[in-house]
Amino acid sequence: MQQHRLRSAMEGFGCEVVCFSPESLRDKGLDQEVAAWLVDLREDDSLLDAFLEIEQPVLLGFEAAPSKRHRDYAKWEKHLYSKLKQLLGTDLVHEKNAASLGLIDKLGVALPSLALPSNIRVNGGAKAKYVWTLGSSLGGPEAVKEFLDALPQGLPAAFIYGQHIDAHSVPVLARVLARHAHFKLAVASAGMRLHNGEVLIVPADKEVEIIDGRVEICRHAWPGPYGPSVDQLILNVQRAYPNSGVIIFSGMGNDGALALQTLLKNNQEQALQVWAQSAASCASASMPDASRESGAVSYSGSPRELAQHLVSYIQQQENNVQHAQA
Repeated sequence: MQQHRLRSAMEGFGCEVVCFSPESLRDKGLDQEVAAWLVDLREDDSLLDAFLEIEQPVLLGFEAAPSKRHRDYAKWEKHLYSKLKQLLGTDLVHEKNAASLGLIDKLGVALPSLALPSNIRVNGGAKAKYVWTLGSSLGGPEAVKEFLDALPQGLPAAFIYGQHIDAHSVPVLARVLARHAHFKLAVASAGMRLHNGEVLIVPADKEVEIIDGRVEICRHAWPGPYGPSVDQLILNVQRAYPNSGVIIFSGMGNDGALALQTLLKNNQEQALQVWAQSAASCASASMPDASRESGAVSYSGSPRELAQHLVSYIQQQENNVQHAQA
């Protein structure tokens, strides 16, 4: 069971994993072609001296990995990724996402966008009415592009988007996603305000907060192993826009799950709008699956289905407002 949990977590980070028992290692030796070793030493430390002598990076574990349903699992998995990133000296998530960004730029014509319901008033450029946090990692740019391309022009919504990617690729991401979309995309910078019809992509290297409706770029990096931290972004946006929603798209790891657990605990009487991309439509389902494990997700669907669900949700909200005013 421990081997399964460790393997599942590592594969969720995009790693190819080979498992050995202590017995097989004694027979085959440690001369294996691997980038690093992850060693469970809780019950058998007879190989410890041998691992200390090899040149490959070694991460030693002396405690059991929790089950995915345990409340500490998301924290444990994030800590494991942080250690792995430090051990290898590279960010696996950033490397894979940067490599995929060029492929998205070559995508063909998008499908027709959805129709704007007649009861929704076009209010482009005004102060953001419905605010949503978008979070993703591996496979996220493709999914978010499909989602944005499907949204109708004039929808009174705005988005703050956190994508695991290296800092130099963020402007490229904004340019690629803007093609075919009815929304204006920009990299968030100090002093910006969020308006209807806009998507602000947060920097990967500096934490972003929203203070009195304005973007503030912090001097410090995002907390944790991911850049940006979707967990921290969700919490920061929720402080500024308490009624904002969250959509988690394709991605490796579990970034976002800890924040959703916190929101669910602190808002038990309030209906949170937390949605996630369906596993079947993801390039990597680890992030949306982790968000579903938190218990906060109320709807799952493909990117286009998520777009339709958002249009229907805003349509219902506008109906409620109009009936209240009548």
